[in-house]
Amino acid sequence: MAFHTDDISMNTIVGVGSLITGNIYSAGIARIDGDINGKIESAGHVWIGSAARIKADIIAHSVDVCGGVIEGDILAPEGVHLYPKAVVLGDIVTKHLQLDGNVLVNGECITLSDEEAFEEAKNHWIDVKAVSGKTFIVHEN
Repeated sequence: MAFHTDDISMNTIVGVGSLITGNIYSAGIARIDGDINGKIESAGHVWIGSAARIKADIIAHSVDVCGGVIEGDILAPEGVHLYPKAVVLGDIVTKHLQLDGNVLVNGECITLSDEEAFEEAKNHWIDVKAVSGKTFIVHEN
C-alpha cells in the first residue's frame, strides 16, 4: 500500500549500485534503490527499495520502505509503511504507521493521528534531538 500524495511525478531515481554522499531534495516522488549517505528530503513520497542502504535522515510527506536498511530517523507526517525485511535503525515520527511481518525497528516510534497532538509531539521530538546534539532541521515550505 502506497500512501496518497498529490504529486505523482517521479522526480528522483537513485538506481541499484549508485552511491550518493550528500543531501537529496526532491519536489515529488523519490525512489531510492542505491546507497545514500547524507539526508533525503522530499515534498512528496519517498520509496526505499530492497537493495537500498541509507545512512540518512528522511523527511517526506510519506515513506514506503520495501526492504533495505535505513540508519537514520524518518519524519513523514502522512504515513510510513515498512514492508517485510525492512530495517530502520532510528526514530519514526508519523500520523500513520503500517508494519508488515519480519521488520526491524530500533528506535522510538511516535504515531498520532490527531493533527494537534502530532504537531506537539513532533516539535517536542525535534527539540529533544537538538538538545541531545543530533540536529534535525526541517525546512518548512
